[in-house]
Amino acid sequence: MTGNPYRSPVPGPDMDRNESHLPADVTLGGIARPVFLAWERLRVVYVVLLGALTLLLVGSGIFGMPMLVRIGEGAIAANLCFFAGPAVEIYVRWLGYRGKMLRWILFVSGVLLSMILVIATLAGVLLPDQN
Repeated sequence: MTGNPYRSPVPGPDMDRNESHLPADVTLGGIARPVFLAWERLRVVYVVLLGALTLLLVGSGIFGMPMLVRIGEGAIAANLCFFAGPAVEIYVRWLGYRGKMLRWILFVSGVLLSMILVIATLAGVLLPDQN
């Protein structure tokens, strides 16, 4: 009868403690670089979609300073939230998942969430005193 196949390996004299059992190209840097480059291309689409939605909701009227400040704050927050996509993808890929749909699922769900936040934020500014 053999031992438990699920137990952790015990380091012995023939096992290097620094030895990785992953392929050489599966380093955090090897995973992160292509992910960040791909997400930077998606950032353009993200900004255009959120900018178009914002302009559609606000209309072509003349913006007052409070509105411009609010839109600027929202743009900064949206770009900070955008970073969650590549961060989650890198982590999931580092764990070993290699599916091709992950990026698109994260991107589409993040854009939809951001659009909801844009609508909620601008509704508070455009429709004051609504309870």
